[in-house]
Amino acid sequence: MKVKILSVILIVAGLMMLCYPKLTEMSQNAQQNKLAEQWQMTFQNIGNQDDRTVSDEQQKGDSPISQVKPVSAVSPDPLGKVEGMLEIDKIDLKLPILHGASKENMKTTLASIENTSKPGEVGNYAIAGHRNRTYGRNFNRLDELAIGDKIDVDTGNQKFEYAVTEKLIVKPEDVWVLEGNGKDEEITLVTCHPMVNPTHRLIIKGKIIH
Repeated sequence: MKVKILSVILIVAGLMMLCYPKLTEMSQNAQQNKLAEQWQMTFQNIGNQDDRTVSDEQQKGDSPISQVKPVSAVSPDPLGKVEGMLEIDKIDLKLPILHGASKENMKTTLASIENTSKPGEVGNYAIAGHRNRTYGRNFNRLDELAIGDKIDVDTGNQKFEYAVTEKLIVKPEDVWVLEGNGKDEEITLVTCHPMVNPTHRLIIKGKIIH
């Protein structure tokens, strides 16, 4: 009897181990979708909030500024501030970008690297993401990009289009790839290379299209 119980326990444990990666991936996909929906809703709510506020204040005669709620009060982000959406049509990628490439943020989606530029500004806007083994997940297909391919960053207020200018494989300590050249609006996408037992970083660099 004890042997049978032990066998069942081992079988259940084995099934759980097999299912865990897929369940984790499903959970992360749900979080990505939720962040994307919240990001889109935030900008919709800002517009709606402004319209209602102006209408209400016109009736009351109060200052509209005093009644405007901050974005965080309209739709708080569970992990961090969503800066926008990264869209790369060639590899069917459309994911929210969280501010700050912390381990927690990157478990869920892509994240901008601290102390780099902002989208559309002179400097280097750097975004990091995991290169998951699941086809198409996060930066899994980033290596498919080639010179001239388009990268879009949608901040809600503006959409910036970049063209790929370089594709590099560098060592983890080669942080010079995050530096800007001081005159162009650049973007840098960073992920691991190779996917299994990564020792280097795959870098995709681009410049804004005017």
